Amino acid sequence: MRAWVLNLDADHELAHPEGYSPRRDVSARVATLAARIEGLVPPGDVRIDLVSDASGFNGRAWCPTPRALQLLEESGATLPPFPPLEVLRRVNHRAFCAELGQTLDGAAFLRDAHAVEQRIASGSWLLKRPHGFAGSGRRRVKRLDDDTNRWITASLRVDGLQVEPWCERTADFSMHGFIAPDGKVTLGEACLQECDARGQWLRARRARSGELLDHERSVLQSEAERSAEALHRAGYFGPFGIDAYRYQGGFNPRSEINARYTMAWAIGMGTARPDLGA
Repeated sequence: MRAWVLNLDADHELAHPEGYSPRRDVSARVATLAARIEGLVPPGDVRIDLVSDASGFNGRAWCPTPRALQLLEESGATLPPFPPLEVLRRVNHRAFCAELGQTLDGAAFLRDAHAVEQRIASGSWLLKRPHGFAGSGRRRVKRLDDDTNRWITASLRVDGLQVEPWCERTADFSMHGFIAPDGKVTLGEACLQECDARGQWLRARRARSGELLDHERSVLQSEAERSAEALHRAGYFGPFGIDAYRYQGGFNPRSEINARYTMAWAIGMGTARPDLGA
């Protein structure tokens, strides 16, 4: 049996790992979302926030950050194999996804304020900080003003911004997988996701026949495979997922890489659960 830490705020910790402790509002958001995850924690397993002692259980974490590992150790659970913190930080940073090549025309990962200001001088844009959680760390920009400039400056101190043309999304998708320490990859099925206007996850299910066009499904799978290869080369192993979306005028097959569990991970993987091994 397994004991789980559902640290859905892992991206906040990866952004500022030294002495991280979640704010009260973040903890509340984590608890709300954790209660809505479908199928990730099998019957018979436990969540360490709901039990006092997990001795004899094999530990699992949403993302094996230092805080998650400490919580597992304090509960008495056996720590799982895990990638180093520096690997987790690198592969969950938006620059890692950008290094595989932008998949949306006009998008760029930028670290210079002047370059950001030049790119967003006209039009409508979406700016994303290197790490985000539940729709946080994003800002839609239609014009430059003092408040936006302050937000950009603060963001660049954290190491860059993903800058994308604003797209009116018509459907959101994801694909998930698991990378074994030896590099073997197990992929799940594509999922259709519902998100709100801020990009926050609402619900998901497996995509039905016809909901993804043939070329969309093909390129989504190809990007999942490419992402898995890049993650393995970087020293990562464990669960991962990529997000994609259809928009008015096109399809973006890899908008994000999440090197951890995701809300739809167990839905997409179904009965293929290599993560449940000893």
